[in-house]
Amino acid sequence: MQHWQQIIRIGGFEFRRFFKWKQEIFSLLLMAALFGVTIGWGVLKSSLEETQTVAVVAPVTLPELPNIRWQPVTDAAAAQAELGSAYSGVLEVSANPEDGYHAELWAANSGGWQERLQTQLQGWLQQQKLQALPLSDSQIAMLNQPVEVTLTVQRGEEETSHSASQAIPLIILVSIMVGVFGSFGLMMTAITQEKQQRVTEQLLTIIRPAEWIDGKILGITLHCLKSMATVLLIIVLVSTLMMVIEGGAFELPGINWTVLGATTLFAIIGLVMINALMAGFAATIDDPNHSGRTAIMLIPALFVGAGFGVMDNLQGILAQVLSWFPLTSFAVMPLRIADGSVSGWEVLISLILLLATTYVIRSAAIRLFTMGITMYGKEPSWRMMGRAFIGRR
Repeated sequence: MQHWQQIIRIGGFEFRRFFKWKQEIFSLLLMAALFGVTIGWGVLKSSLEETQTVAVVAPVTLPELPNIRWQPVTDAAAAQAELGSAYSGVLEVSANPEDGYHAELWAANSGGWQERLQTQLQGWLQQQKLQALPLSDSQIAMLNQPVEVTLTVQRGEEETSHSASQAIPLIILVSIMVGVFGSFGLMMTAITQEKQQRVTEQLLTIIRPAEWIDGKILGITLHCLKSMATVLLIIVLVSTLMMVIEGGAFELPGINWTVLGATTLFAIIGLVMINALMAGFAATIDDPNHSGRTAIMLIPALFVGAGFGVMDNLQGILAQVLSWFPLTSFAVMPLRIADGSVSGWEVLISLILLLATTYVIRSAAIRLFTMGITMYGKEPSWRMMGRAFIGRR
C-alpha cells in the first residue's frame, strides 16, 4: 500500500511540475482569440473596405455588387482621364452578336476588388447570354466560354500587370517571415542555453545587461538578414531557371531599388524590434522544453501574417492602418511601397513610429532581460514581468 502511495505522490508531483493550469488557460484563450480573428477576418475586411466608384459604359444595367458603386457615363476615354480622382475604375461593356459580350476594365491601381468584380461580372454576363440566345449546339459551346475581362492598370505612363504586382509583395512577405522565424529560433537557443549552463553570472561581471542584449540583437539581426538575402537569391535563381526551361532567354529580373531599399530599411528596424522583444522574454524562460511560455514567442509571426491578410487589397483602410501601426508596419508598409499606393509622408510617419516603438521596446526588454537572466529554478510571474516591462519595481 505504501509503495503505491509513493508512486501516486511522485506521479502527482511530476504532473503538477509540468502542468501549469494558468499557462494552459492562457494558451487556450490565445488559441481561441486567434481562431476568432481568423473567422472574423473576412467580415472585418469587408466592413472596412472602401466603396469603389466605377464609371460604366454598357448597353445593359449592371447588377449591384458589394462595395461597388456604378456611375454611368457616355465616354470611357474621358472617364479614364479621371482615374484615381473621380473614379477607381472604368468599365466598358460591349455587345457582340458573335460571342455575346466583351468587358474591359481600367484601374488606377491594382487591388483585390478588381478580381472580385471580374469574377462576378463574368458570371452575370454569362447568364445574360443564356437568357438572350436560343439553345442551339453552337450557342451552348459559346456559352461555355467565359467572358474575357481585360484589366489594364495605369500608373502615369507605366502599365504593370496584376500578376507581377502580386509577386513582389509575396516575395517580400516570405523573406520577412523567414527572418522573423530565424530570430525566434536563434534568440531562444542562445539565451536559454546560457541560462541552463549557468554562465550568466560570470558574463554579468564583465559586461552590462544592455551590452549583452544589444550584442545579441545585432548579431542575430545580421544573421536573419543574411537568411532573407539567401531566400531572395534562391527565388530569383529558381524563377530564372524555370523561364529558361520553358524556352525563354536567360534574363535576370530587373531590380526596383526603391522597393529594395524600403524593404531592407523596414525589415532591419522590424527585426531589431522583434529581437529585442524576444531577448527580453526568452530571459524569463527557465527551461524551454517544459515552459508553457515558449508558444508566446510565436506571436511576432502574426505581425507578418497580417501582411498576407491584406495583400489582396493594399489600398484598403485596413492595409493603411496596419502600415502605420508599428508592430505590423515593417511587414505591411513595404507591400504598399511595392504596390505604388503610398505617398512619401505616409512612409516617413510610419518609419518614425516604428523607430520610436523599437526604442521603447528595446529599453523595456533590457529591464526584463536584467530581471530574468539570473533567475534559476522558477520563472517570474506575469505581474513581475509586467512591472519590469513598464519600469516599475
